[in-house]
Amino acid sequence: MGLLQRVFDEHGLATVSLTQVREITELARPSLACLVEHPFGLTLGAVGDEATHRAVLRACLAEATTPHPAGTIVDLGFRWQRDDLRERQLVKQAH
Repeated sequence: MGLLQRVFDEHGLATVSLTQVREITELARPSLACLVEHPFGLTLGAVGDEATHRAVLRACLAEATTPHPAGTIVDLGFRWQRDDLRERQLVKQAH
C-alpha cells in the first residue's frame, strides 16, 4: 500500500493508511499511517462497537487533513483492552 499511496499523493490526493503493526508499516513506508493496537480482523474495534469504529475513523481522517512529513506514523492511542488476542496474534498463537 505504501508505494500506491505515494503515487496518489504525488497526484494531489490526500491518503492515509490504517495500520496495526508499526514495524511492518515502517518497512512499507507509506506517506502517512495511523496506528491502532487492535487485533487483526478487528482494526476498527470489536464487532458491534460502533462508537469505537467511528472514533477510529474520525481520528484517522482528521490526521489526513493535517500536514505531516512523508513517512509519518501517528499513534492514535487506541489499545485493545478486552483480552490478550492481539498479543497471541503477534506471536502466532491465536486460536
